[in-house]
Amino acid sequence: MKKLILCLSALAFVFTSCSSDDDSSSSQDPLIGTWKVFKYFENGVEVPLEPCENEETLVFSANGDLSITDYIDNAGACEIDVATSGTWTNISSGSYSTTIFGDTFTVEITFEGNTFYIEDNDDNGTPTDPSDDIVYRDVYMKQ
Repeated sequence: MKKLILCLSALAFVFTSCSSDDDSSSSQDPLIGTWKVFKYFENGVEVPLEPCENEETLVFSANGDLSITDYIDNAGACEIDVATSGTWTNISSGSYSTTIFGDTFTVEITFEGNTFYIEDNDDNGTPTDPSDDIVYRDVYMKQ
């Protein structure tokens, strides 16, 4: 359950923004497509995903639509836990704005081949004490 909350927190981080400017480029945005969670890290250490966590899917459409489907284990069967939609916009190279659940977010996405990752830094409520900080990294693979 903790991993699910962390993944959803990371997704919430992915979806934070200030701008809705559209990046007009002649080539297709690398974010367009279907992505599945691939790996998850805490402070650079890979944390094994539960089987249902591997089913998490993000779909970014060329028209700016976004859909998210997250799964939970129910007695050994993966069932949809969260299925929602929103919108996305490319602000600039690697910087994206998303609106989901009525909230707009901005996130930096780093593309590497057929994967992308997002990072979220958590100071654990103690901004003056970096010793307990956690860096979360969610890696997604294009399908």
